[in-house]
Amino acid sequence: MRRIRSTITLILVVAAALLSATAPSLATTAAPSLATTAAPSLATVTAPAPFGPPVTLAQNCPLHAADAAIAADGTVRGYLSCGTWDAPTIWYFRYQGGTVFAQPTPYHGLVLRAAWDGLNSTYLLFSREGPGSRSELLQLGKRLENTGQYAPTTLLATTYPAGLKKYLAAIQAGLVAYRSAWWAVWTEPIGGFGGVGGEPTFSLFQRRTLLGAQPRTRMTYPPFQNDDSMPTLAYSPGLMTAAWLRGDSGTDSGRVTLGTNTGHGWTARPLPATSPLLYPLASPDLISYVGVRHLAWPGHSAVGVASDILRSFTPHLVPAARPPVVTVAASGSNVFVLWSDSGSVFAERQAGTWSPATLMLNSGSPVRVLAQGGRARVLYWLGSALLLREQN
Repeated sequence: MRRIRSTITLILVVAAALLSATAPSLATTAAPSLATTAAPSLATVTAPAPFGPPVTLAQNCPLHAADAAIAADGTVRGYLSCGTWDAPTIWYFRYQGGTVFAQPTPYHGLVLRAAWDGLNSTYLLFSREGPGSRSELLQLGKRLENTGQYAPTTLLATTYPAGLKKYLAAIQAGLVAYRSAWWAVWTEPIGGFGGVGGEPTFSLFQRRTLLGAQPRTRMTYPPFQNDDSMPTLAYSPGLMTAAWLRGDSGTDSGRVTLGTNTGHGWTARPLPATSPLLYPLASPDLISYVGVRHLAWPGHSAVGVASDILRSFTPHLVPAARPPVVTVAASGSNVFVLWSDSGSVFAERQAGTWSPATLMLNSGSPVRVLAQGGRARVLYWLGSALLLREQN
């Protein structure tokens, strides 16, 4: 499957626009730039705390499709796809107090996102091929932790009708869950072939039960020869935040955009200009921790990290060569960033000061960094095994 050909330059400009039924657009308007003042060096403080030995979560899973979330007590729950591309089976896993539990689920397909609702359910977004190989389906499932039962799936989208099959791109999606409610956002081809070479253009769609139930609706309306892709979501009570990439088709340029929603429509603004993004392209990663949002994004020659402390994102850049994976986590006063660069590279911010970027030996391909109790947990692939290491 081909990834969407949008590549990103980051612009630090603040703007706002409201998405409504009468004005079907997430347009942006220029406003004063966000803070870009000097920040602490990433190479002037001590190295991050060491990690313990790896724990094997699964073996013989060459598809490299997995995701996980962490609970307040430190329990890590997630899903991964095993088997072959033609017949992938999705497994559930849980890591708690040094013990691993894993079991096959009734779901089949490729894992996209996992989310813990803080109450009783571990949600899953996954894709699978539709009937007759003419479409790709996006589905939502969940595991009820108190009973171990799996809910029937909810079909969110049939994203690639037969006429667009030759332009098939990997589904990209964001998911959050909170107290038995959820919100999903994904990329979908839209009418017309306004992209370069007659390819379809792509927009974001959404469906939710969080902050009020809403059926499948179109979320963004990119300008002609632009694509919206690679969404990620973060939630703090009463406020949903999304970050995504708006790319300029055929120009290898674009920007990261941030949107917010309190249940009554999206307001959007472009984000900081720090490092250009070029193909191949990775998704930004966004989290909300005790009301503070932390954003990480991939660049052509650097990983960018920013937090909206005092409502102002101040970017930090870490040299990196087009990382295909970038992920961020936070706990206590610490922020953790993990990305891919000839292995898994890790950096940590403590009390506002960053550690040097550290290549984790024998760490393979990163999946996600999670955090709880001021310590990081790192999930990564090593060959066909999914492993986890905890920071001491």
